[in-house]
Amino acid sequence: MRLSAVAGRYARALLNVAIEQGKEDEYLDFLEIVCNIYESNYELFDDPILKPEKKVSLIRNVLADFGRKMDEFQERFLILLFEKKRQKLIRNIRNLFEHEKILSEQKVPADLQVAHEPNDKELSLLRKLVRKFALRDPVFRISVDESLIAGALVEFEGFRLDTTVRGRLRKISREALRRGEIS
Repeated sequence: MRLSAVAGRYARALLNVAIEQGKEDEYLDFLEIVCNIYESNYELFDDPILKPEKKVSLIRNVLADFGRKMDEFQERFLILLFEKKRQKLIRNIRNLFEHEKILSEQKVPADLQVAHEPNDKELSLLRKLVRKFALRDPVFRISVDESLIAGALVEFEGFRLDTTVRGRLRKISREALRRGEIS
């Protein structure tokens, strides 16, 4: 994920409003929907001829079709985003919003790659492991990658813990090359 200082400021500002309103999860859902709307119609939303108010109106109509409404802060946020021509940052803003939300809850965001969907027991063990190092409960972003063969790859706060079979095979291969056992 490429980070932007500008996206971080937008994310923190919107999170502050969401916390004040008690709507952090609702705002995160809103950002996800707006990301999907923008990414599926970016040519339209990047058109400089279309006024920011019209772009926001289009998003409002799509949200209404799904039975959702924008509050005044969300609407002003989008207008500002389009006026400053920063709509391309919306995915970064959404990701940084989620990251900051997790931190505001005194938890630690953690990326978890596994070879198969983890069960409750495996998640519990991984939570204990992360808690041991981070001293906070993790919030996992789980992705399944069958090329790992088995095990888990956990990344949080700059730490990387690789317990995958693929990782072990790579380590064995590097050690064999280092010793000159493989030519």
